[in-house]
Amino acid sequence: MSLPLDLFVLAATSVYVVVGLVVGVRLLLLARRTRGFPELALGLGECLLAGLVPPLFIVAQVVSEPAALVRAAAFGGHLAYTAGCAVMILFTWRVFRPEAGWARALVYGALAVLATGGALQMAHAFLAPGLAELRDPQTTSFLVMEWVSLVGFFWTAGEAFHHHARLRKQQALGLVDAVVVNRVLLWAVVGVGGVIAAGAPVLASLLGSNVNTHVPTRILCALATLVSSLAIQFAFVPPAAYLRWVRAQPGA
Repeated sequence: MSLPLDLFVLAATSVYVVVGLVVGVRLLLLARRTRGFPELALGLGECLLAGLVPPLFIVAQVVSEPAALVRAAAFGGHLAYTAGCAVMILFTWRVFRPEAGWARALVYGALAVLATGGALQMAHAFLAPGLAELRDPQTTSFLVMEWVSLVGFFWTAGEAFHHHARLRKQQALGLVDAVVVNRVLLWAVVGVGGVIAAGAPVLASLLGSNVNTHVPTRILCALATLVSSLAIQFAFVPPAAYLRWVRAQPGA
């Protein structure tokens, strides 16, 4: 493997973990005060998918001894991935389509598939005969879970872009703050980043490539991760200068 690419992927992953933990913890603290479900779901999703999944999967892929630690890391990574995908789908449903029957059916189906796939992957963490089998990223159950994650991010991006278009019309009438409009747009960007980060490994698997070593997949995932990290940072922990810039835009 290329050392510069390895370093770039590691840097992008590190930024993703740090930003996800900072934002996730802040949202969980906010949820303690507000008792709001969106803050709770999004905070859990960021802490799980950004804060826990990458470090645990890195341990499972890189560390060789003791085997019990590697298996425990794989188990924890799949548990966090399953729960994180579930709460993010619940967030999209409850925020954007809480009354839609089709959305409820979609969420229930996605949760059932995630629960089944996650249970199989967690069992695989301890039942796989060796580390090579344990580290296989292309098991059927995990690929199905990635498909569910991909659909979830498509849904998130689509709903956020749709909601942003509505807010832009309200902003033109002076009915909504420009920062809120921008925050929804940034969340749509996060959704697009998730589509790329989840879709690239799925496509590589369909083409028969190893997602752990396929260079285009690794580059796409790292770039999508970086863009998502920046969008999350500016959406939920924005610098004062950025807020001034948003409010200074025409029509703000």
